[in-house]
Amino acid sequence: MTSATTRLTRLLDRGFYPVELPPSFRTHRFSSIGNTLNPKNGYYGSTTFFDGATFRGHLRTFGVINPANYFLLSQFIANNWADIAKVYRLSSCSGSRPKFPRVQSDGRAIETASLAAKRQNQQHLASSFPIILNLDINRFYGSIYTHSLPWAVLGKQEAKRRYSSGALTGHWSDQLDRLVRSCNQRQTVGIPIGPDTSRIISELLLSRIDFELCSKGTGITSAQVYHNIDDYQIGAFETGFSENAQSQFVRSISRYELRLNDFKTSVQQGVEFKPSNFQRQFDVLQGKSSRAFVEHFFDLVYTASQLNYDSNVVGYALKRFGRALAANNEQPLVREYLQRLLFTGPFHARWIFPILLGIYHQTGTNPEIRRVISWGIEVCARRNDAISLLWFLYAAIFLNIRLSTSSCNQCFGISNALVDIVLFHGKSLGLFSISVGVLRSRYLKSDYSSPDWLPLYEIERRGWDTSPAFTKLGQQQDHLGLYEHMRTNDVEFYLTDNEVYTVEAFDGWNLTQESFTEEAHFEDYAHDLYDYVNDWENYE
Repeated sequence: MTSATTRLTRLLDRGFYPVELPPSFRTHRFSSIGNTLNPKNGYYGSTTFFDGATFRGHLRTFGVINPANYFLLSQFIANNWADIAKVYRLSSCSGSRPKFPRVQSDGRAIETASLAAKRQNQQHLASSFPIILNLDINRFYGSIYTHSLPWAVLGKQEAKRRYSSGALTGHWSDQLDRLVRSCNQRQTVGIPIGPDTSRIISELLLSRIDFELCSKGTGITSAQVYHNIDDYQIGAFETGFSENAQSQFVRSISRYELRLNDFKTSVQQGVEFKPSNFQRQFDVLQGKSSRAFVEHFFDLVYTASQLNYDSNVVGYALKRFGRALAANNEQPLVREYLQRLLFTGPFHARWIFPILLGIYHQTGTNPEIRRVISWGIEVCARRNDAISLLWFLYAAIFLNIRLSTSSCNQCFGISNALVDIVLFHGKSLGLFSISVGVLRSRYLKSDYSSPDWLPLYEIERRGWDTSPAFTKLGQQQDHLGLYEHMRTNDVEFYLTDNEVYTVEAFDGWNLTQESFTEEAHFEDYAHDLYDYVNDWENYE
């Protein structure tokens, strides 16, 4: 079992930002101040919320927690992990129970289920029951009622009894409730999608729901239920039983202020229930550095993505065959296909750019590439898709592409702290032409408990602007001097080192710039096995 110190270190260094963000959004030396950062338990700040597209193109609201509150919450989770894990054991049908890796490793702070494991469990359920009921919790993370956390840990009746008698105060679940609320101005509804702490917290509720759903009297056993986060499948032998199971599920989640997503409710029989098996279509690809391989690969991507709308075919395929595409002799053809894919869905930027940027870096930029980047910025800003916009801005810095005032002005309308820090970074490099006055007026009255903490901290720390809008470290706006303490200890929440702007910076891709050269050995990459991790892809 991992130690509390190791758990805290992983949460601070590898669990802070949503995985969907570009490599520049990482923490550095955050865990180094674990013994000296001392925000009071009553300290509360605001979560920085922003929209980003899923692999389907739909917008979803992600969040970055104020780092002082994230520290307090992570510290509490690390110290109380044994109690949290005990609640998890209430359920025996969860396919995505969070756990900390036993050994130091790259990747996220916690491990979750892979696509292969999910598929295997769903196939087993389909082979055991003729009818499969599919259920989903509506806006799961955005609907979590923080006061329901003690209900999940203790049981709702027991938690309410303790609350009435005053005995709930001091119990670890009540402390957890307070810490979660403090992450967003003490609000009681909703937790952010993205931080690994949210995944840990949400599983507490799901474990209690599983326990009640499969308890005596419901007629449902744990052998009939499988779920990956809030995506549930329940096996049945009769249609009437599936109707009863749905009723029991609705009652169980309603007790915790959650609601059913009617649009994702369905009943399938026999071969109608088809766990995602599109991966097999890619197994037939042979390791040939040829034009035929490239054309066959992208034909499969286009076809499989249309037939498997609920699966991230593009992300899976590009990451599994990323090195093979990088090493292919037909790089101009690969580039053209990737650009076509990007034009079809700019929200695929997160999976396209690790290969495309490597090709661009190898061949050099030209007006066509600049037009691709400018087009992506315009489209993503118009759709309010902050995450995809951040990837296009990251690409511009990666390739040293200059952005016009017009392109930068389109980013202002999205009014997002993460976007603004990238704009300032581009300006500091002489690449982005931005109106500094607009940003100064936006942050003049902000403080470090607001959603604007990131630009305030990084812009002053790096000396990018010395106006009153960005000189607040250690001042009244920096309550308790927490951020001044972070600056003194060289804590970073946005990275600008050259290493961040290389293909090696893309976690899990196993790419180097040498992968894109003629000397790369294609056959070494032809049969890479990639088991796509679903981390946040199933969240609603």
